[in-house]
Amino acid sequence: MIVDLDAEASLDPTRVGSKAASLAVGRRVGLPVLPGFVVEASASRDHMELGAATLATRGSGGARLSIMQQPLPFADALVTAGTDLAATLVARSSTELERGGEWSGAFTSYLGLAAGELPRAVVGCWASAFSVAALELQHAASIAAGSFEMAVLVQPNLQPEAGGTARLRSDGTIVVHGVKGSPAPMLQGWSSGHEAVLADTWQGEDLIALVGVEVLAEVAEHMRRANVALGVNRCEWALDGELWLLQLATAHHQAAAPVTTPVDIDDPGLIPIARAAARVPGKLGQDLVLPWALAGLPPHRPPTAEDAGSPLTPGSARELRDQLLSEVWGLPVEEALAAAHECISLLLGREPGLALDRVATLRPPDPDLACRLLAHCDQSLRPSHSSRLGVGRWEPFIASTTIAFGTHHQGSPAAPGLGAGPSARIDHPLTIESYRPRSIVTAPQPLPHLAPLLWDAPGLVTETGSPAAHLFESARALGIPAVCGVDLPCEELMVAVDGYNGTVATLPLNGGDYD
Repeated sequence: MIVDLDAEASLDPTRVGSKAASLAVGRRVGLPVLPGFVVEASASRDHMELGAATLATRGSGGARLSIMQQPLPFADALVTAGTDLAATLVARSSTELERGGEWSGAFTSYLGLAAGELPRAVVGCWASAFSVAALELQHAASIAAGSFEMAVLVQPNLQPEAGGTARLRSDGTIVVHGVKGSPAPMLQGWSSGHEAVLADTWQGEDLIALVGVEVLAEVAEHMRRANVALGVNRCEWALDGELWLLQLATAHHQAAAPVTTPVDIDDPGLIPIARAAARVPGKLGQDLVLPWALAGLPPHRPPTAEDAGSPLTPGSARELRDQLLSEVWGLPVEEALAAAHECISLLLGREPGLALDRVATLRPPDPDLACRLLAHCDQSLRPSHSSRLGVGRWEPFIASTTIAFGTHHQGSPAAPGLGAGPSARIDHPLTIESYRPRSIVTAPQPLPHLAPLLWDAPGLVTETGSPAAHLFESARALGIPAVCGVDLPCEELMVAVDGYNGTVATLPLNGGDYD
């Protein structure tokens, strides 16, 4: 059950997980990787099965408690191995899932352990697979809860003078992020840290001042050697008297969401249409809202007692849509629907202005009926975890309009791409339940518990944090544009995120487009 990192078995990721296997190879090719051992993935099987069985009746907390209370048969051998390794230790998860950045920071690590604490730390790593955030991530990835095995990597605990990450870009440029002391606060999203970039010379005076050009050059050299030997393009490093590599990974970055370069538009009449498209995304908006909301949305108001007290059925919602559609277009329902679809095709083409003359002739919808149908749609979009909408056909239009007419904010690029949608402010874990799919996630810090939301988000914006944070690594792996260092207003907004240049454009979402 316990495999030394220098043993042949440690090269097999099915036995020791991707994290441990990469480090084992790194030691063999002479990279500065700490010694250690691995609790094999198969050792977790009984505990993971117990957690999965308990989850259905006792929830996340009960599942974790059942795992923590389950005895570890090889606890004595584990303590002995830890005693022989170092005075203080680190225990980290190592799974095959962690080959990609989507799972960056998903499971718990334990630092500063005595050998006698190792048994509890190992089962704690396993139990972290049943945390609320980890379960939501498994659900988003269509993985049955606790259906995978988890190895645990144990190594000496360091007291770093500085630490961080390094990334080898496809053009050969090396980007290093670092912070004084342990890199953990920066990786978890609490610290912004500093950046240095090596092209022809090093750029980034704050990180140069912190660790010196010699250390940065050593990080870069080890990153290039690791890339040649293992094919990896990312590492975590720590400086503790000498330089150590704590993790070696291949970040498979997906192509960003296919939102095109904004079209050349100059008519603010497009703003009400973009608001309508952003307000109710996906097929629901296409079917029930946009055909009549091309005329604009009513001024925003909270749902009334009538909205809440007499919920619409799918049939009655469609009847209400038809009534609004016919009134707005002044045509029978079928003719009005055909005219709306023709107008939408023009709007989503390369010359959206051609449709605006027709839109200008439309009558505004009845405010009470419109608000009632919008309240029904709002309710239908919650909870967000039950389904994924994917990239919508209106997102390029929303991006173009918001960039053309919105307020621009400059931050730091954290994940490439261009995405747009309504804002969803997530200030603390409890507000996650209010998240609606295809909304731009905005938050104070890039904390790991936000990761499940990225599976159906068009973008991510945080007030603080470093591009090296685990959450941004997840965003890059999923192709989600991200920017850090932008403090957006708390009002509801349409947001366009340009992760290439680190800019964010905003427009009010609920201004009301007619009186």
